[in-house]
Amino acid sequence: MRVIMVDDSAADRKLYRTLLEEDHAGAVEFVEAPDGARGLALCRSQAPDCVLLDYKLPDMTGLEFLARLAGDPPAEIPASAVVMLTGLASEGVAVKALRGGAQDYLSKDAITAEGLRMAIDKATQKVGLLRDLRDERDRLSRSLAEKDVLLQEVHHRVKNNMQVIVSLLRLQAKAFPDERLALMLREMQNRIEFMAQIHEQLYQAGDLRMVDLARHAALIAGSLLHTYGFEEPRVSLRMEMEPLPLAVDQAIPAGLILNELVSNALKHAFADGRTGSVCIRGGRRDGRVTLEVRDDGMGLPEPVDLLQPKSLGLRIVNILTRQLRGKFESVCELRSKATIFRLTFPLTEAGSMETDHDGT
Repeated sequence: MRVIMVDDSAADRKLYRTLLEEDHAGAVEFVEAPDGARGLALCRSQAPDCVLLDYKLPDMTGLEFLARLAGDPPAEIPASAVVMLTGLASEGVAVKALRGGAQDYLSKDAITAEGLRMAIDKATQKVGLLRDLRDERDRLSRSLAEKDVLLQEVHHRVKNNMQVIVSLLRLQAKAFPDERLALMLREMQNRIEFMAQIHEQLYQAGDLRMVDLARHAALIAGSLLHTYGFEEPRVSLRMEMEPLPLAVDQAIPAGLILNELVSNALKHAFADGRTGSVCIRGGRRDGRVTLEVRDDGMGLPEPVDLLQPKSLGLRIVNILTRQLRGKFESVCELRSKATIFRLTFPLTEAGSMETDHDGT
């Protein structure tokens, strides 16, 4: 162990050397400096394990020495442990020394060989622990960065595989002479395409946990207009969504619900050449997310049992609503004759949502 003693008193330096030689039996290399400037130079050139630092030096205070030793800006981990030594028996001085960067503090009036050894051991152990923590943090950071790269690659490959499935469904739909079956395949294609978009955003974004649902809602709606053969001005699309970052395990089911509701509106609200609009609204308040799909088409021909719906699309919505621990409802406005499907669910932190008992 290398110890630098920075003290203007030759008698005190001799005392520290004697005490340490008694206790360490030749295991310590001593270097002496009579003032702060030479002490700093020795610290930078010899990298001691510990510095025994006098609080009052002829050219600076011990606190000034600590500040210069730490550097500007201060180093994250001290290069050397420091034990402050002073003849001032004051708790205030001790607190200032520890806040200034010293690892321990001793009063010169009460120094013993055992006390000095324990102070040096304690100070060097503190610095060693800080270094170990830094090394472990750096190791974990590198490991996390590697996992992020791997996770991005997984999202990229999942997206590519989903795009292959979408292409196969598109080809199969074109081969079906039965338009009803072809439409079912196109609907399945839209669901998979939405999930592929989510994985694409996760691959490209820096945040692998959060997805902006508002961005994908616009893509969903535009794709569905094309799928069902609608163009403006016959059916117009309005987006009234605020930016809505959601955890992946909420963004995917919420987006699939929007997909089903917009599909439902386009299939049933504008039959027989009827014109109108579809509006998608979304936002969050007080820890809850609200999503709405509103159309001003022909309205619901009869009340819909949302608990036991007949259509596949609404059954999917029910399953996904349970997964979100949300509430799903429909409203028919008498004055405007608008049909509104509304979903609300609690906002959760990324990765905190569990799947429902039915495996969804």
